[in-house]
Amino acid sequence: MHFATLNLCNLGADAAAWRLAHFGRLIAQTLAAPALLALQELKSEAEPAADGTVPATASAAALIEAILAAGGPHYVYREIAPLADADGGQAGFNIRLGALHDPRQLEAVERMPGGALDAAGVRRGADGHAQLTRSPGRIAPLDPAFAGCAERHWRPSRKALALEYRCPDGRPLLLVNCHLKSMRAEHRRAEDYAKKQRHAQAAVIHAFCASVLALDPQARLIVAGDFNDVPGSKTLDLLKGERLANLIEDLPRHLRHTHRHGHHAQTLDHVLVSPALRAARAEVLHVHTTAPAPQPSDHDPVRVELRDVQPLPR
Repeated sequence: MHFATLNLCNLGADAAAWRLAHFGRLIAQTLAAPALLALQELKSEAEPAADGTVPATASAAALIEAILAAGGPHYVYREIAPLADADGGQAGFNIRLGALHDPRQLEAVERMPGGALDAAGVRRGADGHAQLTRSPGRIAPLDPAFAGCAERHWRPSRKALALEYRCPDGRPLLLVNCHLKSMRAEHRRAEDYAKKQRHAQAAVIHAFCASVLALDPQARLIVAGDFNDVPGSKTLDLLKGERLANLIEDLPRHLRHTHRHGHHAQTLDHVLVSPALRAARAEVLHVHTTAPAPQPSDHDPVRVELRDVQPLPR
């Protein structure tokens, strides 16, 4: 089974036709239609719903149509819609985390889906495996690391998204999709505040993952996305702990970069896996960082072969 993570760089339903077509071809052809995709920076400029959230239904539909037009499968989109202007990013864009899955290869588990402020937990299922209390759900959305804290100069940021799927062999597959606090800052002091906020976010996410593995040491767990920090940083060390492995670190250094800031190549997008998925192998497809302007995204996708998980026949 294949998995991928992809930062869409503020993609919305109003995106230029060439960008939507590019992402359709990228997912359907270049990435070979993975069973599961973690998405970052899908935007929605729609009017808030009655509960104050801003769903990205139209944006996801436009992306799915582009994938179909490129010969890909009919993906199903899942998210927890953010409250308007409560998750950081460019003002008014309401970027969020979401996921696409191919129902021919993987079954989504819907269990008490949470709202923007509802936290997902972990419990032991009847089969003995760890399962989410909410799927989809958010990880500690009210924690200051994500909600913001004026005293620490922390601003509201994207909340990590937890989702549960069922593999063809009946075992759960848990995905934690992350988009941590940006490295961009107006001055050095703001950069230090952002770094400390990223560290706090990493610690919260790791604690959640540790609770999964404490219940079920053989849990199939993927933690992926735009971490806005590099291998060897405190952020990555906090996220990994002693139980998770970063598949990006298996690659030669010259093949790891997923982002380019000016002429400087950076590795900001990562895929961490639990011991049960350690046989997985990752590759970075340098389709954006090497492309001439205008680039569809400033991040390259990461594709992973989950060697221990067999998909349903397509």
